[in-house]
Amino acid sequence: MTIVRRFQELGLPADQCVVIGSGILDALGLRESDDIDLVVSSDVFATLQADGSWTAKEKHNDIVLLKDDAEVWQDWGADEEASFLSLYENSVIIDGVHFVNPQFLLAWKKQQSREKDVKDIQLLEEYLRRG
Repeated sequence: MTIVRRFQELGLPADQCVVIGSGILDALGLRESDDIDLVVSSDVFATLQADGSWTAKEKHNDIVLLKDDAEVWQDWGADEEASFLSLYENSVIIDGVHFVNPQFLLAWKKQQSREKDVKDIQLLEEYLRRG
């Protein structure tokens, strides 16, 4: 199932969500994503937190909501560029779904410099070179 379809099945308002992480790689056809990670508006986060079908957990000193293969966050880090509003304003829209900007994701993955991100960094650099 594509990342766009996964998002649609969650039934969340597209204008209050940004797919983060490897979701953009899936949407661009670079590689499949195993899960779906989202940053959402504070209103959507509060609604989901009150919904009994989402589980709240602490992860990376933040509260994340979990359901099946979905993770929902209020932001994607401590700096202003990672806030919902900033991610949303700089997002890329594919099939009506907002995704984190590929340049932002590339910089984020390089900063994390995790072993699992090496291939994604290569895919993103190649994609951005091709324009």
